[in-house]
Amino acid sequence: MPFTKYSLQSVRRGIRNPDLVWTELCKYLWSAHRNVFELRHGSGIDIMAEDWDTLIVLDACRYDVFAARNHIDGTLESRLSAGSSSPGWIDANFAGKTHHDTVYVSGNAFTADIGDNVFHAIYPVAPEPVAESSAVDASDVLNPELLEDSYAIDPETVVERALEAHEKHPNKRLIVHFLQPHVPLIGETGLEIYQRIDAESDLSSHSRGGRGDRFGALNVQLYEIIESDEFEIDIADLRRAYVENLEIVLPFVDRLIRELDGRSVVSADHGELLGERLLPFTSRKYGHFEYLAAEQLRRVPWHVVDADDRRRIVAESPIESARMDEAEVTEKLRVLGYR
Repeated sequence: MPFTKYSLQSVRRGIRNPDLVWTELCKYLWSAHRNVFELRHGSGIDIMAEDWDTLIVLDACRYDVFAARNHIDGTLESRLSAGSSSPGWIDANFAGKTHHDTVYVSGNAFTADIGDNVFHAIYPVAPEPVAESSAVDASDVLNPELLEDSYAIDPETVVERALEAHEKHPNKRLIVHFLQPHVPLIGETGLEIYQRIDAESDLSSHSRGGRGDRFGALNVQLYEIIESDEFEIDIADLRRAYVENLEIVLPFVDRLIRELDGRSVVSADHGELLGERLLPFTSRKYGHFEYLAAEQLRRVPWHVVDADDRRRIVAESPIESARMDEAEVTEKLRVLGYR
């Protein structure tokens, strides 16, 4: 990070509010920390240069948690992701490149940032009401009002769209991007955490733009709420909820692998911080941010499931993809807690 020149006005603001000074210093601290990490470990792999017919991406999936919970047959290794967040990973792997032999099915809204000429086709998966999701056990929802404006990317729908895409494009590589284990936390422990916060907090004080968007206010802002010490959320409960999200999606991943031909790889765009301290005497970190780098963020699974029947891959000019417009992307990000 280059040295920033500060105006007299910004210096005065810093004197009046020392927290701003600390925030600015942290930018340099974490930038230096990231640089040291990449000097030590490298900048990450080019996923498109790897050998696979289907690449299954689990959003925000840590290698250590996947290794402990995975039940899918295959050979597990790890790789270093090229990004600490979805936008960083997308930019590092796809920006300015062409992969006309590949179709991308994605439950991640940031896929909308990928240019029209990169892939043969892109098929987004829209959020669905949590109450209608095949992955949510309704008996875990004690307060039905929590679900009034609550949406998730249903892993079953991702599987269905992926199989449809493969049937339509049988001679293409296929990237399938599930949202789990990323928030929303839709397992029993996660729903209990949400319900507790919902019952005890004014969500509008945490949601961006003053909205009380239920899951929209709870998802990404969940970590802000935990860091604020407004609630005593046990880190063990948060980690259990994260593990449950992974356990929810794994059977759908297994089904998809079994129904597709060719060599499949299960990986992730990045990992997740769940209360780790990246440096001594620093605060605990949660979530994922592109300015941070750590093993928990950049070390991702690379689980290979081989097959005798390799797919015959053919590159063809891009077709008009079923893109979401800007308003749809904004709404998708909102209901999932990003904006």
